[in-house]
Amino acid sequence: MSAEPDTVRAASRTRGRPPGPPRDPAARREELLDAAERVVAADGAALTVARVAAAAGYARTAVYAVFPDLPALVDALAERHMEAVIAAADTILAQPLPGRRLLRALVQLMCDFVDGNPNLHHLLMQRMQSDDPRPPATRPFFTRAADWAASVFDALLRAVDADPAPARVWATATVGAVLMSAEDWGRDPGRRRDEFVDGLTAFLWPALESAGAGRFTGPLIVAPSVTEAARNVHTDTPPSP
Repeated sequence: MSAEPDTVRAASRTRGRPPGPPRDPAARREELLDAAERVVAADGAALTVARVAAAAGYARTAVYAVFPDLPALVDALAERHMEAVIAAADTILAQPLPGRRLLRALVQLMCDFVDGNPNLHHLLMQRMQSDDPRPPATRPFFTRAADWAASVFDALLRAVDADPAPARVWATATVGAVLMSAEDWGRDPGRRRDEFVDGLTAFLWPALESAGAGRFTGPLIVAPSVTEAARNVHTDTPPSP
């Protein structure tokens, strides 16, 4: 059998990344998410697997090896940013503040996320349909934020000896009000952040006050198991039969 021509071997070595040890899967995942954020920052919600691959310097097959489809990648972006939001919220909730001031600080936190990441927020709030037939279509950031907020409301209501049953309803209503109001507020060039946050807090507070939150003072302790469930509500593990 004849030897492979030197020119062919040389060409094969120049394709893609230089030879070396394989990339750590976790490191590659973070590289791809970083690349996706760069694409979103530049092009708004115009995110595709091809663009992510190009921004990261990989072939599209390398993206699919980590994320089975684009919704899975977007879901991972939502998870990444909710991790940051939850960490900041934990710091807020650990402070000895009255209930209304805690609510205002959390509203401020969510508004800061929307204001600081307008293109990313728009993408994460789109309805995503995975190629996997099992999961339903979701709005990934809203879903994760609502799961986390439900755990916070549950802890607050229990802390004041109130019925925790409304926690989920209040969470979805609150997160929806905050995220969509913040997006609308961001379109107004004459906005006043403090006035907007005060007004939104005043709108959300009465229901909590009626349940007894007016007599609550932090810190608010959210059970780690509940918080972890909010962080990991969507996994690749199939539901139990």
